[in-house]
Order: sequence, then C-alpha cells, then structure tokens
Amino acid sequence: MSMPRVVANDLAPDWGGASGPGGRVRTEAAEAVMNDASPEPEPAEPSPESREPSRDSLGSKLRSHIGWWVGVASALIGIFAFFLNQFESDAPAFSEWQDQVNAICQQEIPSIGPEMEEATESFVKMDEKPNPAQSERDAVSDKLEATGSSFLHLAGSWRALERPDDHQEGINDLIRAVSDLGYSYGAVAYAVSRNEDTEQLITEQLGHHRLVALEVQALKLEQCQELVGKPEDW
Repeated sequence: MSMPRVVANDLAPDWGGASGPGGRVRTEAAEAVMNDASPEPEPAEPSPESREPSRDSLGSKLRSHIGWWVGVASALIGIFAFFLNQFESDAPAFSEWQDQVNAICQQEIPSIGPEMEEATESFVKMDEKPNPAQSERDAVSDKLEATGSSFLHLAGSWRALERPDDHQEGINDLIRAVSDLGYSYGAVAYAVSRNEDTEQLITEQLGHHRLVALEVQALKLEQCQELVGKPEDW
C-alpha cells in the first residue's frame, strides 16, 4: 500500500494566511493600532442654555440668603428684647402721675380758686369806672400778680413730678400752658398799674385759660378740671 506524501508545509499551520488564525490575529492587531492612532472626536461645545446658571439654583440661593438674614434679624430682636427687660424704666405709670397731679390740684383749689375770682371781680369793678384812683389800680394789680404767681407755682409743682414714659408731649403742653397763663396775669397786672390799655391782654388771658382747660381735659385730670374750668367756660 502506498502512503500519501506529506509535505512539511501541509503540516505547519498557516499563520500567515488571511483566513487562518494567524491572519486574523494580525488583522485585528492592525485595526487596533489604527483605531488608537485615529484622532479622538472634539468635545461638543456647551449650548448657551447649559452655560446659563440654572434658575432653580439661583432661586435656592436667594431663598437661602433671605432665610439667613431673617434668622439674623430674629436673633438681634431677641437680644434687644433681653436687654430691654434688663433695663426696665423706673418711671411711674401714667395713672400714677394723674393721681399725683390731681392731688396737687385738690390742694390748690381752696387758694387759687377764690384768688382768681377776687382778682377778676376787682378788675371788672375798676374797669367800669371812668377814672379809677391809682390806689385802686395798684390793689387790683397786686391781686392779678398774686393769681399769676399761684399759676406759676402750680406749673412748677407739676414740673417737679417724675413723669411717665408715655404722654410726654401732652404733659409738656399742659405745663407750658399753665406757665403762659401765669405770665398773662402778670402782664395784665403791669398794664393796670401803669394805666395802660388791657383789652388785648385780657383777650390773650382768656385764650390761655381755655388752652389750659383743653390740656387738662385731654389728660383726663378731673380734679384739675374743677380748678381751671372747662374749655367752654372761657
């Protein structure tokens, strides 16, 4: 029996052929090298929308800042309230001041009331005479001067009182009005003693009386209202 001829090339694997294993290995390796050598694609430029900050992020930042400031303000208010409580005012309450002022008026009614009436009546009697004597003028002037001094003393007594924290403006207006009333009596007294015209001075004095009555009424000083009268009385 004859044996087939075996050629050495037939027994060796075909490492170089394209269809063989060797060929496939070389082809894949070459493709890999080519792929590595090819330039990478450039990254895409971000769109204008992506470059703008997110509205949601801006809103959250704004809310965060507002919340921070609100927290700081609340803390400051709490600190202020704490120190305010530590340094509470020792000023009397308005009702206490009212009681003190009414008590002073109650004490002054027996003296100022008759004094004011006597000065007014004596002036009216003198003014009705065509040519009163100088002695009568001096007597009327003294009574008017004494009444004015009493009102100034009343204003000083009120001014010496410790005042409440509230109604400061009304209290100042009251004391100023009573002081002006006292000075108006002094002006009339001076004019009477020098035989000068008193019509304008008397008109101003009545206006001061009415203003005092209004201030007393506004501050609800009932006892003082008895002393100075009501606004419609003047």
